[in-house]
Amino acid sequence: MANPQPQGPEDGERMTRHLTLRDGTVLAYRDIGSGPVLFLVHGWAASGIFFEDIAARLADEFRVIIPDLRGHGDTPAGPGRATITDLADDMDELIATLGIAPIIALGWSMGATVLWSMIERHGHDRLAGMVIEDMSPRILNDASWTLGMSSGMDVEASVRATAAMRADWPAYAAAFAPRIFARDRAAREPQIVAEALTLLVARNANSMADLWASMAQQDLRATLPGMAIPALIAFGERSDAYGPETSRYLVETLPAATAHGFAHSGHAPHLEQPEEFVDAVRNFARQALAQAASNDTIEGSTQ
Repeated sequence: MANPQPQGPEDGERMTRHLTLRDGTVLAYRDIGSGPVLFLVHGWAASGIFFEDIAARLADEFRVIIPDLRGHGDTPAGPGRATITDLADDMDELIATLGIAPIIALGWSMGATVLWSMIERHGHDRLAGMVIEDMSPRILNDASWTLGMSSGMDVEASVRATAAMRADWPAYAAAFAPRIFARDRAAREPQIVAEALTLLVARNANSMADLWASMAQQDLRATLPGMAIPALIAFGERSDAYGPETSRYLVETLPAATAHGFAHSGHAPHLEQPEEFVDAVRNFARQALAQAASNDTIEGSTQ
């Protein structure tokens, strides 16, 4: 196993490091800034580069660690078909190897599913808080659950989607890319869609279909009430992926959650309103870390 340095590089410097995981897959991650740790987990078909702007803004106060998940960016898919639990175990292994705690973990879209799965499997002792960006604990809808994807994604639609990914990934990516952003933003600034598509289209069709199928199988609703750490639910008020009712559900279900809506954003507030997003994350992280430090002091004084 690789032995990455626990210390972060100098502020503002972008550094890519690597960790050889338990099955030999070499995971790439970026490590910038210094201070309390923010751990940013990207969404499906994206990569850590989608966080590059906000990471640079946050690195003046925090150490920001940004992994590329299996099959994304500079991390290969590894042997076999990758699943959400594989990604969750990868993130736990990276956090444990780096010896970082307490941390604030941020999951965007599928990245939130990965974080929830990591907590379900390994607990949240090393987390001081989590930021969930525009995600549902179950993406598929049925007669008893309507807070999945706003498109009405159900089991049959998900099967069709995975088939379309395998058949023609560039076409699927081209249809998917505009839905990351608020519709008026995508129409007004086509270059932001084009830039995202350039990155999305580089993914492997089968890897993306495998992970989509795994994500569609996840149902993490029952685990949310046990996640007793501060949570910030960040959502785009113009998201085509999930409606505001999904965020309200998360606030009502998680033990210590608050919500922040981004009025001019779709599925990616960190890309569409980066200044407001950074301010929200910065303020939440400060409060959550202060609370964790206070709890540690209280626990220490009672022992």
